[in-house]
Amino acid sequence: MPKTEIGADRFLHSHPHYDGRGALIAIFDSGVDPAAAGLQVSSDGKPKIIDILGCTGSGNIDTSKVVKANADGCTSGASGASLVINTSWKNPSGDWHVGYKLVCELFTENLTSRLMKERRSGMRKTRRKLQRL
Repeated sequence: MPKTEIGADRFLHSHPHYDGRGALIAIFDSGVDPAAAGLQVSSDGKPKIIDILGCTGSGNIDTSKVVKANADGCTSGASGASLVINTSWKNPSGDWHVGYKLVCELFTENLTSRLMKERRSGMRKTRRKLQRL
């Protein structure tokens, strides 16, 4: 959203430290481009995107793997990650269907191509820096 049109530029000028520092925000959107320049780094140098969960596809994640929670209420996800089952969830069968999808599989070809180019460019820059050391 353009900052000038909504007056955000004037607000930020008057309050330069009101930039979201310390805030954690979840965005549920089907069209977020994680490679967008404005989503890379916060004003204090921290990454803006912590995690991405793709929710745009319907039925495109295989959840045929069924697992049971152990005595501690934990189970292993399809990727091998340890999962803690929320104790407020009621599941009389005790069967949990798990699945996963790599986030890059949810990206369009154009986005994937651009991310790969940016990654290669960053790797070249890193190599040049290391060679100078």
